[in-house]
Amino acid sequence: MSNYTQQQINQFRAYEYVRSSGHYNMFSAEARLSSGLTKDEYIFVMENYDELLEASEAKSAQDHLIQQVDHS
Repeated sequence: MSNYTQQQINQFRAYEYVRSSGHYNMFSAEARLSSGLTKDEYIFVMENYDELLEASEAKSAQDHLIQQVDHS
């Protein structure tokens, strides 16, 4: 189970959306502004990127499983 909140996972996903676009140097102010995150949130995601990636993937897998069970 993850020690990250749903809000932190959502912040990671906002960061990842901008990162995966390939339009920005992720250390630039423009990238942070594009993500919609505050400076503190943005730094938190950068510092905890690997763990948040794992938490986000686990949450996605869990949500997918719940969807499958609900549709059974």
